[in-house]
Amino acid sequence: MNRRTLGCFALSAIVAAALIGPAAAQRRGGDVVIGITQAPPSLDAQVSSAQSARNINLHVFETLYARDETATPVPELAEGVKISADGLTYAFAIRKGVKFHNGKELDAGDVVASLERYRKVGASPALVAAIESVQATGPYEATVKLKSPQATFLDNISSPRAPIAIYPASEAAKEAGKIDVIGTGPFRFVEYRPDSHVKLARFDGYVPNPNGKQTRDGFAGKKEAFLDTVTFRFMPEAGARTAALEAGEIQFNEMSDGPTVKRLAADRRLTIHKLLPFALQVIKFNHAQAPTSDVNFRRAVLAALDMEEIMAISFDDIYQIDPGWLYPGSKFYSKAGAEKYNKGDLALAKDHLAKSGYKGEKLVFMVDNIRPNVDTATVFQQRLKAIGVNVELSVSDWPTVSKIGFTPTGWSFWAHGFGIEPFEGPGSVMSPWVNGLSQQAKDPKIDALAAAFALELDDAKRKALFDQFQQHMYDDAVAIKAGNYGMFQVASARLKNFTPYRIPRMWGVWLEN
Repeated sequence: MNRRTLGCFALSAIVAAALIGPAAAQRRGGDVVIGITQAPPSLDAQVSSAQSARNINLHVFETLYARDETATPVPELAEGVKISADGLTYAFAIRKGVKFHNGKELDAGDVVASLERYRKVGASPALVAAIESVQATGPYEATVKLKSPQATFLDNISSPRAPIAIYPASEAAKEAGKIDVIGTGPFRFVEYRPDSHVKLARFDGYVPNPNGKQTRDGFAGKKEAFLDTVTFRFMPEAGARTAALEAGEIQFNEMSDGPTVKRLAADRRLTIHKLLPFALQVIKFNHAQAPTSDVNFRRAVLAALDMEEIMAISFDDIYQIDPGWLYPGSKFYSKAGAEKYNKGDLALAKDHLAKSGYKGEKLVFMVDNIRPNVDTATVFQQRLKAIGVNVELSVSDWPTVSKIGFTPTGWSFWAHGFGIEPFEGPGSVMSPWVNGLSQQAKDPKIDALAAAFALELDDAKRKALFDQFQQHMYDDAVAIKAGNYGMFQVASARLKNFTPYRIPRMWGVWLEN
């Protein structure tokens, strides 16, 4: 090679590098281990609304429509939808050439079977309650007929809370929790060790949506997997996650606390990410058992609590005192009932308690073993002691607690995060209380408001309905919102192009050498 040829070769390399730009830094390969706080109750995406399940499942499974960065429904496995003039019929065109992880091509039969399964076992049944029938009207067309028009139907089918994941028809025929973990997402399931981890691997047969946004876009957009594997390691103890991150045993810590983040900020090997708000801290009552079935008892608890005390102790450095059951900035955000929020009034609480049927019995506050939730329960316990209510803490792992919490016995109070619902919007916030799902006893007013909201097309009227819902949540102390909390996440500085979101998305990111 002579000098002139060498010079041209070097110039060509410089020009090529300039044209490629940031993409040149992308590297295929590598293994990332994520420390998450809880084991998932199930990898059957349709039957679990737990954050720990969503973190994993939304890498593996996809839905007909998904939510973009602003929580707007956009097509994912569907090319689009034709809606009849009367609003009762939705004909979904299914994308061709999409492969499941077992090699089968997606067709309308898989979509129909998956929707029918969700109607039977889905963790958020209100999402599909308006469906009258589902049928394949072509090899790549699935048609849904509704009992009545529903303004929220595309919102519902794109919900990531307990996603209406599309399975192969053979898996959709199986009972809840009995499926083989087979989806269409950018990562495929490898193994689940219940006391240790879930491991996923890049699915090289993944077919991204050619009609969607060609960048990462919420739960939608381009889902390009560079990493060879992603392992979600169950690490409930915060100190253990931090130690593992500093030792290089994990490359991402799902949740850290303020003091730890301040210490780690000077470590150039690490990058700090901040999410606020990420969730509402919610304290639930069991309406199926006395005395929490008694509205006067619940009002006593609401009046007694000092929300600033709860949030400052439980979520130091990353919380907001806010009465809304939606995040600030939402077009449906409401302050209805705010006059009853954060009272911290022990005298008023004692007045309500005197009208209730409470007789001094010991009541169980059920909580998982994550520090902020245990702190919330402990502050709650001490505050109620001041008005004469005897509360006993029952601490267990998340799968155990989440199973008991959807049964009518064994608990009176339960605290946990409520994060995906206020991200999705008012219909999703109402949904967990419909038919008494979360409070274990039906509330006719909530059921009526949610039904009216689903039918209403006018935004101003929908806003008024949500205001009524939130006012009722405070008036009857259906459940208690303590405040908004955020999340510090810490990553290896080698993990590039990561952006915080509702889950730790591992598509579009790579490891730098």
